[in-house]
Amino acid sequence: MKVILVLLCLAIAGRELYLAFDRRRRAGPPEIADIRTQLTALKDTRDELEHFRSAQRERLERLTAERTAELAPLAAGQDRLAESLRETDDRIGSLVAQINDRMVPEVNERLNTQKAALERLTADVAALRAHLVARLDQAVAASLGAEPADLVAASLTAVPAAARAALAGPFERFLERYGLWCELADGDRYYLSGRSPRGLERDFLELLTARGASGAPAEAEALLTALRGTARATAQVGPLLIVRTPEELLCGVLPLAELRLPETAALLDDPSRASARLRRLPAARLLDAS
Repeated sequence: MKVILVLLCLAIAGRELYLAFDRRRRAGPPEIADIRTQLTALKDTRDELEHFRSAQRERLERLTAERTAELAPLAAGQDRLAESLRETDDRIGSLVAQINDRMVPEVNERLNTQKAALERLTADVAALRAHLVARLDQAVAASLGAEPADLVAASLTAVPAAARAALAGPFERFLERYGLWCELADGDRYYLSGRSPRGLERDFLELLTARGASGAPAEAEALLTALRGTARATAQVGPLLIVRTPEELLCGVLPLAELRLPETAALLDDPSRASARLRRLPAARLLDAS
């Protein structure tokens, strides 16, 4: 009996287990179908996303192409503008360089010329002031009974005028050698003090004699040498007149009375006439230093 009950219980238990297993086996396919449905839905969603991304990519590419097409003329215009600006800058730089090359030296030259003119004017004003003061001092001394100061005229000319610069140094040293002081210089003219015309006449006559005996002062020889280097020139110191022409170099001591004549002053501008005048002087007053 017990065995039967045990077997019966086992049979019941086995049936229940089978029924339970069968129910579970039957319930599987719907769940799998649901999962498959969800997977299909997910795949459709992914396809939609891919399609959306592709559509958006195509739209973005289309917009980019349209934007590029719209910006192309603007970019080309900007390039042309940049090139035009570069060309303008180059032209401006070239013009500035040309202005600097042409105008700056000219401006500097003008400034230097103006500076030199101002310096000469300042020196002339100072010389005039000093000369005026000296004249006033001499006038005061003369009013107290002193002897009046002697003044002597001198002149130096050359043709061409540029040759005068080479003569100025030897000429001024010659003046110093004979104790003459330049009170005022005005172009080719000099106004000298320190010696009387009569004293100079005596010294210059002695100079002609010494030059003939090869005993002239070095300053006189230097002046004659400088005059030989010019085509036409005249040098006058009081009664002494030295004339250079292409043919000759003459030294003469004019009589003091002739110095007051207007035609004597005109000789300084015409070396040929001056040479002819010296040729008419007595032998004691003439020296041919050619």
